[in-house]
Amino acid sequence: MVAGAISQMGVIGHPIGQTLSPPLHGRWIKAHGLTADYHAVDGESLERFPDIVRDCAAKGWFGLNVTIPFKGAAVALADEASPVAEAIGAANLLKFEGNRILADNTDMIGFAEAVRQSGWDLQKETVLLVGAGGAAPAVVYALQDLGFSEILITNRTMEKAYEIKDRFQSVTIVPWEKREDVLPQLNLLINATSLGMRGQPPLPLSLSSLPASAAIVDIVTTPAVTPLMREGIDKGCRAMNGVPMLVHQAIPTFAAWHGITPDDPVAAGAFLQDVLAAKL
Repeated sequence: MVAGAISQMGVIGHPIGQTLSPPLHGRWIKAHGLTADYHAVDGESLERFPDIVRDCAAKGWFGLNVTIPFKGAAVALADEASPVAEAIGAANLLKFEGNRILADNTDMIGFAEAVRQSGWDLQKETVLLVGAGGAAPAVVYALQDLGFSEILITNRTMEKAYEIKDRFQSVTIVPWEKREDVLPQLNLLINATSLGMRGQPPLPLSLSSLPASAAIVDIVTTPAVTPLMREGIDKGCRAMNGVPMLVHQAIPTFAAWHGITPDDPVAAGAFLQDVLAAKL
């Protein structure tokens, strides 16, 4: 990087307008006095994604965060993937070293730390993960690390659920039409789909049989309270949106690019919640 030049990085996805990564990274860039810009990049399509990533690398960018629907494609594109990214089969972080593209996955750190820092006294017995794309494999990896004894997964497209089953043998598949049958036994319910995100229909799941002692994590970040979270809160469940996961996955990303580890996850999370509130 030429002395005095502005270092460039960003997040790539499609759609990308809902992302909270630019204000989060922008906050840290300003706080640490860095000369850098963080952009939202539309990846357009799976066909265009590789060319757009390579173009950013050719321009001398530091790297890209990767979001829906390109996390699997990011591993396939990379010249080298970390053991964690290989195990998960998806990457949310690309780092450019010249023309080489290095892939990593910090989503599992993000989810695990969000749960650990939640303050919830959570029984780590049975969890249902709804969704099998995007961040879902990283969430399963994190759930194993957290020590959940029974990990259930359901998805509208069952082939994708079985792909995760092939990768993580301990996962139990729940047919989509049986998804509500397992709710009474849950300690934790996770939505890893885009359903409930602003502009998307709500997740088709009635929580009438979910125990009030259960907790809910909806990894959607916009809106701040999704219909799933609202239904759970109304019956006494604890609920968390995707902001804490976003913050905790971004911390090692920022460190990988800048050599600085942000140490303010609570303040950063509150900042993003304010950003969300301002969008309402």
